[in-house]
Amino acid sequence: MKTALADILRGATMHPGLDRGEEAVRDLFARLAEDRFNLVVVGRFSRGKTSLMNAMLGADRLPTGIVPVTSVITTVTYGTEELVVLHYQHTSLFLEIPIAQLAEHITEYGNPGNIKRVRTAEVQLPAELLRRGFHFIDTPGLGSSITENTRTTQAFLPEADACILMTGYDSPLSEEERQTLETVHASGRRVFIVVNKQDHADAAQRRQVLDHLRQQLQPIFGDAVPPLFSLSAQQGLAARLRGDEAQLAASGLPTLEAALLNFLINEKRREFLLGMCNRIAALLARQPDAEADYRRLAALRAEVDADRPTDVRTEMPAAPRAAISPTLPGCEVCGQVVDTLFNFLAKYQYQLSGNQQVQAELAERRGFCGPHTWQFQAIAAPKEICTGLTGVAERQAAHLRAAAAKRPAGGLACQAVRAALPTPRTCPACEVARHAAQRAVGTTADRLKRDGSAALRLLSAICLPHLSALVAELGDPDLVRAVLLRQADVLERLSEDMRHFVLKRDGLQRHLTTKEEVAAGERTLRVLAGHPKAYMEPAIPAVVNNVVPLIRRASE
Repeated sequence: MKTALADILRGATMHPGLDRGEEAVRDLFARLAEDRFNLVVVGRFSRGKTSLMNAMLGADRLPTGIVPVTSVITTVTYGTEELVVLHYQHTSLFLEIPIAQLAEHITEYGNPGNIKRVRTAEVQLPAELLRRGFHFIDTPGLGSSITENTRTTQAFLPEADACILMTGYDSPLSEEERQTLETVHASGRRVFIVVNKQDHADAAQRRQVLDHLRQQLQPIFGDAVPPLFSLSAQQGLAARLRGDEAQLAASGLPTLEAALLNFLINEKRREFLLGMCNRIAALLARQPDAEADYRRLAALRAEVDADRPTDVRTEMPAAPRAAISPTLPGCEVCGQVVDTLFNFLAKYQYQLSGNQQVQAELAERRGFCGPHTWQFQAIAAPKEICTGLTGVAERQAAHLRAAAAKRPAGGLACQAVRAALPTPRTCPACEVARHAAQRAVGTTADRLKRDGSAALRLLSAICLPHLSALVAELGDPDLVRAVLLRQADVLERLSEDMRHFVLKRDGLQRHLTTKEEVAAGERTLRVLAGHPKAYMEPAIPAVVNNVVPLIRRASE
C-alpha cells in the first residue's frame, strides 16, 4: 500500500505546477520512505531488556550484564552485515566498529561516565524481524547510580511508536518505572508491560506478583490496565537458538511478539495509511487535472477503511518458508560458466597466436558470436586478435564475394549475409559455455536430489535461464515445487528491495538504503537474464538446423 501511495504521489508530480522538489512532496516521500517502527525498551538496569531483544532477534549478539551501561542510546536496525556505527556528541563524525567491541563503548566498564562522548550506538544486524520494519531502541537502565541514564531514557520516549517496559518478578515496578509509565501513558503511546524472569517464580508467586502489579497500575490507567506479559527472556533466547518450539512457547515470548505484531499490523498500519491518504488528497486538491490520481487514491483509502484486522497467531513460526540470506550468492551455474569461459578464452587466445590449425578451425567456424567476440577482445592482446581473426575475416570476405557473384536480391541477399554469421553450434565459446552449464546443472541437481532441504537452503539465486534447465533435471515434482517456490521468494525479496530503493531515493532518504537495496537492480537483472559473462546462445531447434545448410548452398 505504501508503494501504491508512492506511485500516486509520483504521478501527481507530473502535473503542471507541482514537482518533486516541492517541500510538501519531499515530506510525503520521506514519510513513506521511513520504513521504521520505533520500539523503545525501558526498565531498571539488569531487568533483562537486552536479553529480550536478543531473544526476539534469535541471535545472542547484544552484550548483556548486570553492570549499568552508560548514558548511550543503543539502536538495533537492519543491516546486510553485522556492524556497529558509533555517533558522537556535538559532531557529525561517526566510527564503524565490529560488534564484538560494542561493550567497550556503551558499558560503564569500557566507557566510564561516557568519557568517549558517544551519543548513540547503531547496531546493524541481518535479522528478518528488523528488515520488516522493527527498530529497537535499548535505553540506559532507570534508577541506576548514573542519574544521567534516567534523563537520557525519558528524553528519548517521544521518539517511540510503542514502548516495552521491562520489570521483573524479583522486584516488580520500581518508582522510576512507575513514573515512566505515567509519562508514556500521558503521551498516548501504546505500552507493553513485560514481567521478566518468570523462571525464578512458581505459579503461585507469579499470580501474586501479577495481581499486585495490576493494583499498582490502576491509578495510572484506570479501568484500561494493559495486559501483563509474563515471560523468561533467557529461556526464550535459549529455545530459539536450539529451535525448541515447546520450550519457546513455555517461555512466553511468542505471546508478546504476537501482541506487538498485532499492534503494528492492525493499528499502526491503519493509522499511518489513512494519515498519508489524507495528506496526499490535500496535495491533489490543488491540481485541477488530477482526477484520475484522486480516484486511485479514493479507491486505496476505501481499501484501507474496509481492511479487516489480520489474524496474528500467538505461536510464532520459527522461520519463514524459505529464509533468504541478504548476501545470497549469484547463480552458481553462471559462476561455473564464467570461470570455464575465462579459462577457455585465456588459453584459446594463446593458441591462436601461433597454431595455424586453431586459426583455420576458427575461420571454418566463422569466428565467435557477437557477445563472445567482445569477451575474447577483453582478454586477448592486439597481436592475438589480429593473428587469430585474420583467417575469419578472409573467409567471410570470400563468402560475400561468392554471394555477390550470384547477384542475389531481397530475401536471398539477406539470407546470404546471415549464412556468414556464426551460430550457437559453430561458435567455440558457445559450445564451451553450453557444456559447462550442463555439467553445473547436473552437479546442482544431484546435490538437491541427494541432500533435499539441506541443499535447498544453500542453493544460490539461480537465474531463470538456468532454472529451466535445473528443474528439467530434477524430475521429482515435490522437489521441483520446492525449488520454484524458493526462487519465487528470491525474486519477491529482490522486488521488495528495489521498491524500497526507489522510495527512499524519492524521499531523499539515501542514508536509509541498505547495501542489498543499492545492489537490488543489478542482482535482479542477473536473476532474470543470467550473468553477462555467462552468455550462451540458446540451442537452435532442429528445423532451423536443417534450413541453415539450404541457405548456405543457395548463397554459394
